[in-house]
This record gives sequence, structure tokens and C-alpha cells, in this order.
Amino acid sequence: MRFRIGMPAQALAALGIESGFIGLDTPEVLEHVAPERVDAVVFSKLSTPRGPTFDAFTEAYLGTADFARARGLPIIVDLVDNVFATDRSDFFELLLARADALSVASETLAEACRRRVRLPVHVVADPVEGAQRPPQFAPRRESLLSRLGLRHADPRPLRVLWYGGQYRNFLDLAALFPSLSGLADAQPVELAIVMNRDERISRELESARSARLVMRFVEWSLSAVSEELERCDLVVLPADLHDEMRAVASPNRLIRALWAGRAVVAHPLPSYAEFRDAALLSADLPDAIRWTLAHAGEIPARIGRGQEIVAARYSREAIGRRWREVLGSMGAR
Repeated sequence: MRFRIGMPAQALAALGIESGFIGLDTPEVLEHVAPERVDAVVFSKLSTPRGPTFDAFTEAYLGTADFARARGLPIIVDLVDNVFATDRSDFFELLLARADALSVASETLAEACRRRVRLPVHVVADPVEGAQRPPQFAPRRESLLSRLGLRHADPRPLRVLWYGGQYRNFLDLAALFPSLSGLADAQPVELAIVMNRDERISRELESARSARLVMRFVEWSLSAVSEELERCDLVVLPADLHDEMRAVASPNRLIRALWAGRAVVAHPLPSYAEFRDAALLSADLPDAIRWTLAHAGEIPARIGRGQEIVAARYSREAIGRRWREVLGSMGAR
């Protein structure tokens, strides 16, 4: 909601374009979808649960689209997942049949959509979130005595951060636990896990925890993500590259970490490719972490290159201008 609705609306407001928001839970909302009130209608972040409520959602969404279309208003459907790879594809096909254009969060998703629909498909990225911080990477802080060889001591733990809202994202991280345990044999690892509270993760965390791999659960919030980014040495972003729905994801988590001045180690999602000289993209994330530690002096410059890309293409101002282009292409005033 922040990336696709709230932050774009703020950016558009700075350009003199007003946004209004309606939820489709009562028939009265249709009075707001009229040519004298709006110039275009965007459907974004739609909730389409299966079960008893599905028909009600479908009727509300499609009815609103029909209402707007009958009044000559341009309709844009905004997507962030490959909905054609889900059990909700039938609903989206009905909605897209009423649309004039699609906006999507990544070029990979745009390619998937172009294979399924004959509509203009516009790529509008997620804007970067949070404050920019100077690039920094200093994971090992041995004492003076240790450096002089007078006392042997383990270095402080490598502080690794993972963040993602949902349990399905957590499963990609859980698959890394065995190899992270192996990594911790050489240097203690502290893994902070920031996500929505979910009772299912307790078993996974308990089974993977060891003396040298310490894991902390932190309930997701904007402030929690910011605090953990300040504290960590690097961010790890695993993904299932074979998941048709999520492999099209935008790079919003990656750009958030780079913007915060942190090193990033990630599986090579297609949308991460432009950051190949900034983040460490590899199918073997523990090996990529080892490379990062062995080349620590190179990492701040890599982060800096990433921040240059973020500033040019993912700033709130850049995303606002892109949304304005898309709306203009629809003939909206």
C-alpha cells in the first residue's frame, strides 16, 4: 500500500495532481467515481480472497470498473505480482478486460503481462523508502590485544539482517539456515529477522539456533526496519527464483538497504540485475557473504554505486514523474 498508493500519491501531490482513495465495500462509493470528480481510475493492491467473500469482492471491483468505463474514465490496473500464476487469475482477466492499461512494478512482470493481455503495459517502480545513510561496511572489530596476538578472541558476531512481511517470504530464509550455521563456524553470526508475527516460525528458529548462530525475531514495523538497518553489517535477501508469482518482484527491499548504506547479498532476481555492481548477487548466498567479508574494502564503493542508481531512478520525485507520464498517456488531464 505504501509503495503503490501512499508514496506515489504524495509524489503526485507535489506535482499538483490530487489523489482520492475509496474502498469498495459499499455501493455509495460509486458516487465518487464520476467524470466531474476524477480524471482516471486506478485499481491497486486488490484484495481478492477465495471463499465466501470472493463473489462480493468480484462484484464490487468489476461493478466499479463498469461504472467508470460507462462514463468514459480511463482505467489502469496496477499489479506487483504475476497474478496469472495464482488461483485468482480468472478474476484479474475479467478486470483487465475492462481496463485501458496496466502498470506494473518490474520489467519482468511487464513481460509476463504482455504475453497475456493486449493492453499498454507501463513499468512504474516502487519508490525508495527511508533516509539515505553514508555507505558503511566494517563487520570485524577486533580488540587491540587480539590484533597484537596477545589474546585470542572471536570477532564480534557478523550482524545479518533479513526483512519481509509474510511467512511465505520467511520460508526462503529458512532454507538458508543450514548453510548459515556452516558460515557461523568461522565467525559467529547474529541474524535479525524482521517480519509480521507468526506462530509458525517458532519451530524453525528453535531447530536452527546454535551457540554461534543467534537469531532474533523482531516484529515488523517501519521503525523496526530502520533501527535494524542502522545496527546490521549486511542484508541478506534470499528468493525462490522458480516461483512464477514472486520472481517478478520489484527491488524495493534491495534499494531500501542500499539507500540505508548497507551491503546487500541477494539471490539474482531479474529486477536486481541493474544493481549487479552494487549488491552481491549469487545463487550461493553464504559464499557471497564470504566474498563480501574477504573484500570488505571494496564494499562501500559498491554501496555508493547502488545509491547513485537509487537516486536517479527510484526517488519519490522520479516515481511521481513516472506516474504522471502514465496518467498523461491515458488522456487524463
